[in-house]
Amino acid sequence: MSNHQGDPRETFRARMPRKYRLGLLLLGAVSTTLAVVGMLLDGLTAVGLLLGVLLAVTFIAIVMMQAVVRLDDEELTIKVAGIFGTSIPYRQIDGVAPDKVTGLGAGMGLRKLPNSTTGYLVGGPSVRISKGNADVLVSTDDPTELAAALERRRARSIR
Repeated sequence: MSNHQGDPRETFRARMPRKYRLGLLLLGAVSTTLAVVGMLLDGLTAVGLLLGVLLAVTFIAIVMMQAVVRLDDEELTIKVAGIFGTSIPYRQIDGVAPDKVTGLGAGMGLRKLPNSTTGYLVGGPSVRISKGNADVLVSTDDPTELAAALERRRARSIR
């Protein structure tokens, strides 16, 4: 969602939908517990504890994943999971529109999707940004607001 409507810099965020977060937390808790208990029963205490910590950290990082779109004066910057990102100058954008809701089937994180589309996804509503022969699909909590903000920025950069 945008903070500071009309400011030179707007930021939109999307977190993984609650149902996916809860499911992954449950999966993480069960798999971590089973791995640690199995190692402890075999006498591998240090290995079991290390594996438990690594699994817990991994699942927590996945559950905390978010997509962030920052609109600056000349370009938008997309980051997902705090690792993968891209910047797109507004003058390179041909069109912007709210798109379908994505889920586990489309994957999460940086994704190569059909039809020359790159996804920066955490699940939920999304916006499609068309540029030349390639599209970018990004998760956002408010696709209508993000699309409108991008269109305003794009119109200003064309002048």
